[in-house]
Amino acid sequence: MDVFRNPDLVTEGTAELGAEIDLAAEPGRSDLHDPSQRRRVEQQVTSIPGVLAVRLVPGFDREVDELHVVTSPERGPKATVRDVQTVLLARCGVNIDHRVISVVQLDERQLLPAAGRVRLLQVATVQSGKGLSAEVTLTFDDEEARGSAEGAATSAGYVRSVARATLAAFNELIATDLTLELRDAAIVTVGGQELAVAVIELRDGRGEELRSGTALVKEPAADAIARSVLAALNRTVETGGG
Repeated sequence: MDVFRNPDLVTEGTAELGAEIDLAAEPGRSDLHDPSQRRRVEQQVTSIPGVLAVRLVPGFDREVDELHVVTSPERGPKATVRDVQTVLLARCGVNIDHRVISVVQLDERQLLPAAGRVRLLQVATVQSGKGLSAEVTLTFDDEEARGSAEGAATSAGYVRSVARATLAAFNELIATDLTLELRDAAIVTVGGQELAVAVIELRDGRGEELRSGTALVKEPAADAIARSVLAALNRTVETGGG
């Protein structure tokens, strides 16, 4: 196997592209208007060290109209652009103009800025005997994704099933190397008002962090539960000496 490591991808203060690229195999062409193939391409980009999230917008006059990349602070934007071009060409057969790639570096107080554009479309729950299933539909730009989860037909099982289904749908929409896991979800009463609360654990190679989100139960409880999960993923918190 011929392994390619592009020396141009190494810049001062950054690590070389960690993923080995097999150039001996002919890369397959990707239909980027197919959501499943587009997601596969996005996942290839998230394998690049320092890349946290990716959003690809396919074109008609060219393969890619826009490619939005979110990175951690330790890798420079120019190095990231070169890495992205190399990976897409070698692994996916996609030749992309560097001018369509936008790179946003997260600071320590931000998390998944793309999450702010994820919207809740629908929540459906079905009870069958002692079990319950939940399906959540989210939208991001012009795409939709559904996530599902099952649990016990209890109050706690209802809340957790909807929360897990929301996470599953979010993972379908947003390509990220973060592991998102539901730590807990509940409906509590504060000052006479019901409040949906979700606690999400985020893990990556650097460690783990907890994020929480809330939503007032002014609507069906299931909708508030799903919105509390999205609030946790989009929350900005103070860290350090901020």
